[in-house]
Amino acid sequence: MKKIGLCVFAVALLVFGTATMGETQDALKGAVADIDTGWQKLDIPLLEKSATYFEEMAKKDPKDYQAPYYGAKAHFAIADCLDIKSPEEFDKTGEGDPHVDKALDMIKAAQKLKEDNVDIYILKFHIIRRKMLHVSFPGLMMYVADRKATSDKAKELAPNNPEVEIISAMEVAEGGWPPPPPEKPIAEFEKLLQKDPKLAEAHYQIGYIWEKAKKVDDAKKQYTKTLELNPNHHWAKKQLKGLESGTGT
Repeated sequence: MKKIGLCVFAVALLVFGTATMGETQDALKGAVADIDTGWQKLDIPLLEKSATYFEEMAKKDPKDYQAPYYGAKAHFAIADCLDIKSPEEFDKTGEGDPHVDKALDMIKAAQKLKEDNVDIYILKFHIIRRKMLHVSFPGLMMYVADRKATSDKAKELAPNNPEVEIISAMEVAEGGWPPPPPEKPIAEFEKLLQKDPKLAEAHYQIGYIWEKAKKVDDAKKQYTKTLELNPNHHWAKKQLKGLESGTGT
């Protein structure tokens, strides 16, 4: 009888443990999905909820790289949404800066836990880039080497990943001083479009380069093409609206 009782108890523990694990995985998937939904809908409260979830998760299990990775993603998404919603090119209120700083801290923590995950380096590149857009020249220089090293590591891990190829081309466009003539980085993005003509982000980046070069008509064409391929590309919508209203750069 004792053996039967122990077996029943063991089975009950196994079932309970499996159910608990399943609930945890469902909650994780839900929080990850909330980041994507919140970013797509520019729903900052939903993103803040996800950020809090992953911060708590990171405290409970400091060895799991997923928690700081997704926490960084949620905080970065909040800052990005604030930029998109701003009437200026980027948010100037400073409200997004703490989120960028938190994202940078969390992605560095994720990197220490999982040094061979390419998604970590892709996200880190974008976080550093966002940081660089909001600092003055002396402070800017401290991030240049880190951004380059991040881009190089991503290429080392997954050279044919489309997102890695995008950030590599962005590094050509923005990684040096003085900046190169627009034709040089545009050629890099056009190489990507030869491989995948439906790569909306490549068209957006070309449009952004043309806009900075004051080639408004060329920029509009690229933003329009971006939206044909991805109607939900918020940055292309914003930049095109700015150019059409005469408030763009």
